[in-house]
Amino acid sequence: MTLSFTHLSFRHGMFAGVAAVALLGAGCSQQPPGQAADAAAEAPPAENGPADGPHHGVLQGVVSDASGAPLEGAFVKLRDPDQRLLFMVISQDGGHFSAEKLPAGNYEVQGVGGDFESAWSAPVALAANATAETNVTLAVARAPDLAPAWPRRASETLSTMDTLPEGEGKDIIARNCVLCHTVNRIAASRKTDNEWAGTLTDMHELMEGSNLPALSDEDTSTLFDYLVANLPPIDAPDPNSRFPRELMTGEAQNYRVVQFDIPAQGSEPHDVAVDPWGVGWANQRIGGKISRFDPVTYDYSEIGPPLYTRERARPGNLQISRDGIMWLPDPFEIRWVSYDIAAEKWTDYPFPIDDIRGNVQGNSLALHPDGTIWESGPGAARRLNPMTGEWSSWDTPSWTRTGFDPGGYGNTIDGNGRFWLALENANAMARFDGETGEVVEFPLPIAESFPRRMDHDTEGNVWVGLWGAGKFVKIDQNTGDMTLIDSPVPDTGAYALDFDETNNLMWTTLHTGDRIARYNPATGEWLVLPLPQAETDVRRVEVDQNNPNRIWFSGVANNARIGYVELLE
Repeated sequence: MTLSFTHLSFRHGMFAGVAAVALLGAGCSQQPPGQAADAAAEAPPAENGPADGPHHGVLQGVVSDASGAPLEGAFVKLRDPDQRLLFMVISQDGGHFSAEKLPAGNYEVQGVGGDFESAWSAPVALAANATAETNVTLAVARAPDLAPAWPRRASETLSTMDTLPEGEGKDIIARNCVLCHTVNRIAASRKTDNEWAGTLTDMHELMEGSNLPALSDEDTSTLFDYLVANLPPIDAPDPNSRFPRELMTGEAQNYRVVQFDIPAQGSEPHDVAVDPWGVGWANQRIGGKISRFDPVTYDYSEIGPPLYTRERARPGNLQISRDGIMWLPDPFEIRWVSYDIAAEKWTDYPFPIDDIRGNVQGNSLALHPDGTIWESGPGAARRLNPMTGEWSSWDTPSWTRTGFDPGGYGNTIDGNGRFWLALENANAMARFDGETGEVVEFPLPIAESFPRRMDHDTEGNVWVGLWGAGKFVKIDQNTGDMTLIDSPVPDTGAYALDFDETNNLMWTTLHTGDRIARYNPATGEWLVLPLPQAETDVRRVEVDQNNPNRIWFSGVANNARIGYVELLE
């Protein structure tokens, strides 16, 4: 089924359709979309972009083992809790390490390598534009390795409705919660009392903004008691329990990690995006804000869309266009919003919830080269044309045939301008042609592969992370022919990916193994870069296309973070 209509209603003082276009035009950056990257390279950054950094401090030293022998290829972490910053580098020849571009502060240092680690050092004072030194000795046995798994959840494979204890709360889950979540995900969840309370509050608001029947106060209380009693939290793992036992060698020695701990630790910065000036942004699904982190100055700030009926927004997956316009859905105010970064201008697009099936907030957005905005729906694609205010939607054959939700996860636009959507519940991919209305499904070659997120390469072909299968698949955009690629680290959850458009290299998060990896389609070679701690829970990576050696990530569960991995010369 295809729906197409122009939505021109007024709501809470917000304009839609043509009225929204007028607002957008008034607040747009003067950079034409096709020239954003060139202009950013030729001109000084805008006020909203990164400035020349004042940070030139260096903290250096030597990593050695318990016998005093220097260790090359060990991880060195440096943290300043007062500034909420953590850096990580790798030791080089002779065990030497050098962490550069540091702001003045007091840094605690820890080394990890092989089967041993050091204790955290006493704070080392680093003055502005100065050099300080400290050495670390790896004499403490490391904790056991943490097996790949979803952060602090039970196994989703083994968790089913049958594993949930009997009770009225189980009946409420069966009636209400499975409308949006898989049974396995619910049965595997483990949270504290406060976390369950926050989850139920968030779900209440989300259901209200999605035309779903709300839970009564009595059912909410019953469900809360059931969840607290039967799905208690799992203890936090040792932070170093996902580091490999092997020392880093070759190109994997030459990278650093810069990471900022977001103050609201339960805010869920689910997705990260990079603006044309190289600044990273992440949506806080629970916190209701959008985080901003400058990679040069390390300045952190937050913004939020205007509110009309709610105390907070629920920002969904965000995307940033080449001309610096951020897009994201907000189901609490039943809208999509754009934000002109240079002009600091918000524009609202009320979502026609009575006309388009499914939640306002699909899993992902995709920005089409023609200026339209696409989103995942439950077995459907939806599209907004900001220039005309027209909304459109297309159902998949699976939905039309069965009436059951085949899924609607990651998405991308291929080289021919068609929208691709992961149908995780149907183990298939769907391709939508916005010009002809054609919708075609392509079954995936591995059972229960659970396709997550995707991108296209420089030829326009589609690549998808198969989280359940631990593999990747390349799909020919024209024929649908599929080629499977093994993960470099088995059973680590191939989740999201993004292409370096200059070099046609795929970057991905190995989600349950806390690694970010790069794949070269021309050579078949992998580069695997561990992250500084277990359970970083990266759901999306994005390459800075103006600086493709910098790959951004955000950490979702338990500890909210935003940061980047950077290859060093």
